[in-house]
This record gives sequence, structure tokens and C-alpha cells, in this order.
Amino acid sequence: MSLTIHLGAHKTASTHLQQTLRGLIPRMLASGIHYSDVQHWRGGVTRLGAALADGPDAARLRGRLRRRLDVTCATWPEVMISEENILGSLRRDGLMGRDHVVYPQARARVGRLTGMLRHRPATIFMAVREPCAFLTSAFAMQVTGGHELLLADYLDDFDPARLSWTHLAERLLSVRGVAHLVVWAYEDYRAVRPQILRRMLPATLAAAADNPPPAIVGLSQPAYAEVLEQAAARPGADLARLAREAKARHPRGPDAPAPDLVDPDTASRCRDAYAADLERLGALERTTLLRP
Repeated sequence: MSLTIHLGAHKTASTHLQQTLRGLIPRMLASGIHYSDVQHWRGGVTRLGAALADGPDAARLRGRLRRRLDVTCATWPEVMISEENILGSLRRDGLMGRDHVVYPQARARVGRLTGMLRHRPATIFMAVREPCAFLTSAFAMQVTGGHELLLADYLDDFDPARLSWTHLAERLLSVRGVAHLVVWAYEDYRAVRPQILRRMLPATLAAAADNPPPAIVGLSQPAYAEVLEQAAARPGADLARLAREAKARHPRGPDAPAPDLVDPDTASRCRDAYAADLERLGALERTTLLRP
């Protein structure tokens, strides 16, 4: 039995990849591949993200899901799971930890998942992204959800230029059951998407994959400016509603780009650090960095 786990990360076109795979489910089932993603893992008793947390309630939920996974793995020759919340969440404490560590609970959470899967050898798939753009996009999603308003408050003392995807990869590779890591840069996603699919799927299925339109269009700069203005004018207003209304009035487009909230010095440090980080990431043992 082979096991594939796609971890995300968040804000790296994961939803687009999931939609691509979801369109192949009938063919995957016919080929002996059991695929499940966020449509399966975010509701009722199958809340995988909640099951990977600390505490007795999460442990009980893991026990129920472990029994389900036992049946799945015993029945299907190949099992594929895709869920960004395995790594953590986009809330500040789930995404940014001490010493500028991204997804600080990732090792423990992935370890709990591999334990639920009886430590069967798994190939892990994950995208990475330039840190300033990644954190800005994560922040914008938190604004849309009504959880954040100012980037400085969201980041607190976290330095985007010190975010290390290599450090995250090393933590994941140290988990029992993680056999190999396949990584690509979000910026290369369009170009390497055929490679991703060929590594995940048999060649005939990869060749049959559709290319759906963009799955999630984020907040625009004009929309964010309106949220700030409305929040200042209407203290106590529902921030999520303000964001939804502003997003509808100012959809992302050529004249309404993504929010640009990072100062030039930080942006420059992020670009340089990211380039060096990708080189280190590609040199890790048991890791394949897909390039165009």
C-alpha cells in the first residue's frame, strides 16, 4: 500500500490542486487510489485538523479517525490525503512561532497523523512561497475572516525574512513515517504542475487532469483600504462583513492588485533570504525540489 500526503502549505494554490485531483476521483477509484481532501476532512467527526491538536478531546477524535483510516488503508492499494490544516492554521499562533518558526506545531501534528496511519512510509508533497507574499496573503485571509486588521499586529515580532521553509522540511523529515518530501515553489506552480501530477498519479491519470480556473481570489488593495476606513468610522462593526462587502465592491484585477503592505527593505531581505532558502531546501536528503 502506498501513501501520499499533500500538506499545502496554505496560500500556495493548494485549493487549485485539490480541485484538479477531485475532478479525477472516478478515474482514481477505478485505478485503486482512494483520494480525500478538505471536503472530507473538515466536517463533523472527520475534522482532521482538530484531531491533530493537543488534549483529550483531540486524542479521542484521533482514535475514531484511526479506525476509519485502518479500513481505508486495508481496502485500497493507494491512499492520498490532501489537507492544509495538517500543518496548522493561518491564525497567528498556528502559523508563526518563537524564533521565527513557521507552523510551529507542524512536527507534532504530522507525527500524530503518521501515528494514525500506523507509521506507514509516506511521500509528503508541499509547496512553499516567498515569505513576505505568503504572510501578506495569509493576513489578508484573516482580514476577510474578521480576525485581523493590521499586518503589524498579526506579525507581532515575527520577521518574515527569517522564515525558513528548510527548517520546516527538516522537522517534517524527522517524523517517523515520512519517507520522502516533494517540494515546489508557489511561484513555479503553473510551470511544474504537470510534474506534480505525474509524481502523484499514474501517467495516464496525470495526462487526463483538467486545469480549473483559479479557486480562491483574495482581497485587493482597494478592498483592504476600504476595510480600514470603515473599521475606523464604525467601531465595533462586524469586520468579516465589512471585508466581504469591500471584497465584492473591489474584486481583484489589473487595477486592483493584492495588498502591498511590506516596506521595501523587508521585501528585499525576503527575496534574498527566500532564494538562499530554496537552495538549501533542494540540497536536503530525501527531498526533491521540482523546478521548471
